[in-house]
Amino acid sequence: MKLTEVLKPLGVFVLVIAVVLAGTAILSVATGSNGSGPTDGQQIQGQSPGQFQPDAVNVEADPEEGELSVDAPEGEKKILVDTSHGNTFDRAKLEPVLEALAEAGHTVDIGAVSGGGFGSGDYNATLQEYDALLVIQPGSGFSDGQRTALQKYTDGGGRVVVLGEPTQSALGQGTFGLVPTQITFGANGMTTDYGARMGADLLYNMDDSANDNNFKEIYAEPTGNSPLTEGVETVTFSRAGYIVTVGDTDASVVLGAADGTRTLKDDRTGSYATAVQNGNMVFVADSDFITRSELYDVDNEVFVSNLLNFLVSGDKPDDVPSVPGQDDGGGF
Repeated sequence: MKLTEVLKPLGVFVLVIAVVLAGTAILSVATGSNGSGPTDGQQIQGQSPGQFQPDAVNVEADPEEGELSVDAPEGEKKILVDTSHGNTFDRAKLEPVLEALAEAGHTVDIGAVSGGGFGSGDYNATLQEYDALLVIQPGSGFSDGQRTALQKYTDGGGRVVVLGEPTQSALGQGTFGLVPTQITFGANGMTTDYGARMGADLLYNMDDSANDNNFKEIYAEPTGNSPLTEGVETVTFSRAGYIVTVGDTDASVVLGAADGTRTLKDDRTGSYATAVQNGNMVFVADSDFITRSELYDVDNEVFVSNLLNFLVSGDKPDDVPSVPGQDDGGGF
């Protein structure tokens, strides 16, 4: 091939490139662009609006740090976790709590103990063995006898903490896969004995300053001075309900949902209690904040530490509650 035959196409290619570059330069002069303007299409109409700029989409997350702190008072305390009322939770949910209590020298039994008793007819005798009772998302109610036993238990120094959520739809495992189901709170009869019951709806808050990057993960704040909220400024609940105080009661609100919180179904704004205390009973309208994924959000670990210290700081005698036949009848 002759040299001229090679150079002719090459010359045409170079000429095309030169024309393109010259056109680009002319366009830059005409539009006043010198190549130093904003990048990423920020000046192109309809592209990269403000809410999608890096400084807007990189939302600052709440800090997730801290540790559980449980007192180790003189003498080991025994805590019983209720599993006899259709409770919806698994052991993994409790792992951080179990570890913290064990490290502090306390003992936790989950469900029935050797020899039976719990939920099988002699509730009073079982409660005698324990200093505190933890009830998580009970799906069924407590019998009249059990409620009487619990009243004697808390009156005598036993501690009870109830964690629950209102009725809500969920997915459960069926024979052929996941099926729609409902999670219910079945212990309103028992909690009403202490002047509080679960509300009928979940809560939400659209204000970014009042939720944890999710409108359903609401913030709650202390409503006064209480050992349960010592060191706490903000608690976040991922599936929060609300608690209604009822009757002539000594129940006091410990935590209240942040301003602007609404009910999910009825969309009602109000002042919603998320944790209450009546003597030796504490009732919190959420059960997920103790899990490892939620525990270290904002001041959750401080609030959980305070709850655990509440559980292990009671002073119940060994004969409380009384067992039927020992005195005037006790629970059944």
